[in-house]
Amino acid sequence: MADAENDFQQLYKETLKKMDGLTDKQKRILQAALELFSTQGFSETSSAQIADRAGVAVGSVYQRFHNKQALLVAVLAPLLNDVLPKAVDEFGNTAFSKSYDEVEPFVRAIVPDRLRFIDQNYAALKLLAGQVIVEDEGIISQLTEAFSSHISSNVIPNIKHLQKTGKMARFPERYVIQFLFSSVIGYFGKRILGIPVNIEDEIKYMTVFLTNGLTDHNVK
Repeated sequence: MADAENDFQQLYKETLKKMDGLTDKQKRILQAALELFSTQGFSETSSAQIADRAGVAVGSVYQRFHNKQALLVAVLAPLLNDVLPKAVDEFGNTAFSKSYDEVEPFVRAIVPDRLRFIDQNYAALKLLAGQVIVEDEGIISQLTEAFSSHISSNVIPNIKHLQKTGKMARFPERYVIQFLFSSVIGYFGKRILGIPVNIEDEIKYMTVFLTNGLTDHNVK
């Protein structure tokens, strides 16, 4: 499921095309800045590199975006306001278009897709994570809002169904969500720290671990 429809760069490009109030040149600058900030890092990217990638004069970069920080904020706004929520919605609509009667298929609807999504969009996610770490609470609240809506409408109903039918252990819903998504975030953390990973092994062992841990084994 983590395919081209969830590719941040492609979704970002599509989002920019629909944005009013920006010239084509400014949209190219934002696209170029996202690509370079993601792959090289914010500090390591120069205005000359952005201009060259966008096919504009160096002076054009900061005509609308007054400095590099303002440019970063402009780059992240569509990512947070449109691209990330759309990617989350597409995942939820695909993964949870049906309900699950067993714990393992429910876990498999989340783990492989989200790990591959991280791999596919690692550069942009790393840029976003860097801003969460060093920047303001506004980014964190936007991320929380995007995922909370997805969890409420897609994940929780499946948890309730599996617990009601006796297939899933009756942990509080917030802990089930924590177990699932902290495991996925842990994989992202390994990538950031440069720890060698084999994604197929990660998917296999994470799925087994979560399935065993969340299954109701009728232990009294």
